[in-house]
Amino acid sequence: MKIKIKIWIEEEEQNIFGEGPRELLIRTEKYGSLSKAASSMKMSYSKAWNLINRIETVLGYKLLEKRTGGVSGGGSTLTDAARKFIEKYSY
Repeated sequence: MKIKIKIWIEEEEQNIFGEGPRELLIRTEKYGSLSKAASSMKMSYSKAWNLINRIETVLGYKLLEKRTGGVSGGGSTLTDAARKFIEKYSY
């Protein structure tokens, strides 16, 4: 037997942060790219981008450090604030 609890963050009855966005951030850190993280979750890049932007707006701070493309390509890494947020959310 296993007991599980689901926790999410809402603003005005709208789900802002839960397991899906948490997993997206974890995969972004793993792959170094929001695009690759979204693809691995069978999510469009635009949906992932909008989701992260909405969460950042509600929280009032950045979750991702974004690097634009070029010869070596772009990428994304988690901010220290995002790492702390995920750590707190995980409990």
